[in-house]
Amino acid sequence: MLNYQEVYDRIKNEFCNTCDLRAIELQISGKNACFFFIDGYIDTLLFENNLLKPLKSVQNVEQVNVDVLNANTMFTTSIEEIPEVEKAISEIASGEIVLLCDGSECFFKYSEKKYQLRAVTEPPVSTVLRGPREGFVEDLKTNMFMIRRRVASPKLTVDMLSVGKYTQTKVALCFIDGIADGEIVGRIKSKIQEIDIDGVVESSYVARYLEENKFSLFSQVGASEKPDAIVGKMLEGRIAIIVDGSPSVLTLPFVLYENFQMSEDYYIKSYRASMLRIIRLFAVIFSILMPGIYVALQEFQYQLFPIKFLVSILGSISNIPLSPTLEMLLVLCIFEILNETSIRMPRYVSMALSVVGAIILGEVAVTAGLFSISSIIIVAVSTVGIYCVPDEINSSNILRLGFVAIGGVLGLAGILFGAMALIGYMCSINSYGVSYMSPFAPTLLHDWQDGPLKAQIEEFGERPYSVPTANRTRQRSNLADNIEQDNQSNGEEN
Repeated sequence: MLNYQEVYDRIKNEFCNTCDLRAIELQISGKNACFFFIDGYIDTLLFENNLLKPLKSVQNVEQVNVDVLNANTMFTTSIEEIPEVEKAISEIASGEIVLLCDGSECFFKYSEKKYQLRAVTEPPVSTVLRGPREGFVEDLKTNMFMIRRRVASPKLTVDMLSVGKYTQTKVALCFIDGIADGEIVGRIKSKIQEIDIDGVVESSYVARYLEENKFSLFSQVGASEKPDAIVGKMLEGRIAIIVDGSPSVLTLPFVLYENFQMSEDYYIKSYRASMLRIIRLFAVIFSILMPGIYVALQEFQYQLFPIKFLVSILGSISNIPLSPTLEMLLVLCIFEILNETSIRMPRYVSMALSVVGAIILGEVAVTAGLFSISSIIIVAVSTVGIYCVPDEINSSNILRLGFVAIGGVLGLAGILFGAMALIGYMCSINSYGVSYMSPFAPTLLHDWQDGPLKAQIEEFGERPYSVPTANRTRQRSNLADNIEQDNQSNGEEN
């Protein structure tokens, strides 16, 4: 049996007598009792009307138990018995209501959480012209509901885990049983359980522990703020990881080309989607390589410029005091500084900063002879192209600086060998049994239907071979039906 005063003092001491720990003491049929909860987590009006007032009027009860509480209180969730004081303390810290009664065999947990949440709105990055506009928020249950609303199947499975010694952050592992590969689910779950850290405040913390190539320049864990995109990936066999407090939901396994697939591609005609994917692919390649190629041509192979363009370049760089390599690196650094400043500063100040930056770079810097017009244009176009694929901004910026340095030292040959080395490195990355460059390396022609050229949705008869799955069949495509009908008709004619 629980000793009221001893347990009461222990709970108070565990919370270091914090001011937001509420301890509401009362008498239940002459026995000492106390509700413990964290102020701000619960609906106080419901707590008073549904729990506190009814229990104060209970009479002639020898021992408080679940039957007594069920008969005298109103609640939205079932009462849970907690035998250990450590578990009760953990539940109080996570925002639950815990009832301590003198002489009872255990604690009793109620759940009446109600706190302020950000409204469900369209994500600021993944905006679409057509398709769902709602995005994830920072509440775990709300995010789980948005996924459950789209996958109304009992096969949708959720495993709840806790990560962080002090934060005890809830992490939900979501997958569709019968589609997701059981071995991969087990590996991801074990990796999350092995995380030993003081606290997790955002999903990026968990993502770093799930990456199998720790020092890779590229991210090996997918992330999205759109429920429709996450559900689409789960239907292909991937596993979603929802972290409480983060609007970004992680997905595994992950391949590089997912960054070029936008949710809007599946809501428009395949011809338009294919064209946009090719544009994104070439935009990123152009943005990474073009500054380095421009520097290499200026330093070593200027004769490859068209004669009219060469005359124009020579006229613009004749008075520039810096070498082409240093000039390009300096312009890139200035653009990065302006970009970071415009993001961190208040919006009304960042707009003015953008105008000032454009005037300084476009007029004063050129007029003063610090930079050439061609360098500024190359960097500006390269920076715009990088933002065609927002998820690759970080790695693309670093690669762009690297190729400028290589081009300035080794010329076009260095750019070529650097690109070959980069492709070889990306082909060597393997995460959870999936090649990072799939479906290009290894070549999986079946998956090209959702690659650079997107096929019609009715032609997706099987799930991608890039992702291990327990069930390969997604739908019976019209193409297969037509082939079967043709075979039947040919058989009848014969």
